[in-house]
Amino acid sequence: MAAVTYTSAGNINGPTFTCPRCNRVYAYPVDHGAPVRCECGWWYTNLGHGKIIEEFRPRIGGAKTSGPEKAAD
Repeated sequence: MAAVTYTSAGNINGPTFTCPRCNRVYAYPVDHGAPVRCECGWWYTNLGHGKIIEEFRPRIGGAKTSGPEKAAD
């Protein structure tokens, strides 16, 4: 049997969020919940009431708690 290298995330029920850089579509991040990690390396966090902040975290070492590089404003 061949190895499975990719599994689709399945259908998204409810509101969606589209990465403004690569146009991938994800479930909308929950208020104060876990961030959405896009495949292009950007993370999107909902601070509440739809205020989304974005951070770039490189794929290697990007999830460290010492703080990611902030996105340029």
